[in-house]
Amino acid sequence: MIQFAVVYNSRNKKLRKDGTASVQIRAYLDKKRKYFATGIYVTPMQWNKKSHQVQNHPQSLQYNAEIRRQLDELEAYVLDWIKKHGSMTLEQLENYFKYDDVQSFTDFWRYELEQDTKLTKITKKKHKTALNYWVEFQKNVKFSELTYNLIDDFDTFLFGKGLHTNTVYTHHKQVKKYINQAIRRGLLEATKNPYLNFTPKTQPTERIVLSTEEVERLEALTFERNEFYLELIRDMFLFSCYTGLRFSDTCAIRHKDIDQDKEGLLLNIVAKKTSKQLLLPLYKLHLRKPELLIQKHQIAGAKEERVFHQYSNQYFNRTLKELAVLAGITKPITSHVARHTFATHLAAKIPLHILKAILQHSKIETTMVYLHLSSKMVNDALDGVDW
Repeated sequence: MIQFAVVYNSRNKKLRKDGTASVQIRAYLDKKRKYFATGIYVTPMQWNKKSHQVQNHPQSLQYNAEIRRQLDELEAYVLDWIKKHGSMTLEQLENYFKYDDVQSFTDFWRYELEQDTKLTKITKKKHKTALNYWVEFQKNVKFSELTYNLIDDFDTFLFGKGLHTNTVYTHHKQVKKYINQAIRRGLLEATKNPYLNFTPKTQPTERIVLSTEEVERLEALTFERNEFYLELIRDMFLFSCYTGLRFSDTCAIRHKDIDQDKEGLLLNIVAKKTSKQLLLPLYKLHLRKPELLIQKHQIAGAKEERVFHQYSNQYFNRTLKELAVLAGITKPITSHVARHTFATHLAAKIPLHILKAILQHSKIETTMVYLHLSSKMVNDALDGVDW
């Protein structure tokens, strides 16, 4: 059980310029201590070491009452937590102070989003968009207002905006994420999660995949000197077709991420989205084609330079449309198509768990989609045979 004590200036022994120091609450558990400020400052002469109280101060009574109030609230919070969860650590106790000024679920979501440094720029933008819709729907939602009816009304609100079913589903995903976060922080009981009874709608999306012949048409394109930008984007797209890398990772590859072993080049990166290390032997993929692309764009001694270039996804996709026209491809090509093409062609050739590891999927079900796509491509091809 966490034990509390009121202490004075225990952490630094230094006084402020006005000669005062902080009164703190010390929490003690398993030989570990954490100190929490009460917001009260007094001089050494105004602190009674024996009674652990403020004395000889114009506001002694008010200060001591406030310290007692904070102690009572802390003890009640700990007892309530232990009643629900069985035990409590000092780290969990910190949440009491961390979210002390969080008055609502909306405030909590905003605070967590601002503090999260692990989210990529693109992901953070998605979360902010969902938050903006949430605030437009209802300016300030308290934890006690998180009910099935509220989420159902939010769903109706999003569809009323003319959003696609899968876009609505994505916004629900963000709300659900922060509700689960609040539950982990002990700010909401798990049994009160409104998504226990509400399931957002979703629609299967068609994944565009290039055939081997279409990829070869892109490979065969030639460019004039003033079309170097087209060639670079074509090479970036092909590199993703050969490796299955996400667009963000392809843009970020630097020369220092390329290692050499006895047989050829290895790609050694930490993926942007998953923060997991990925080690790919480029010489074992697609008859060494990704290795040849790296060598084509390699700059001697430029370890920190990018192999390709940092483009915006919008510009990259616009240029891919130009390339598709040049290659006589009628399919709508985007940066995602490269990854889908890689995964679909490989799905029938290697064990699914290996493909899952290369693609860095969290669930095998996500990877299995490509096995179904691979089978569909075979069926479609057979349908086109003039027997």
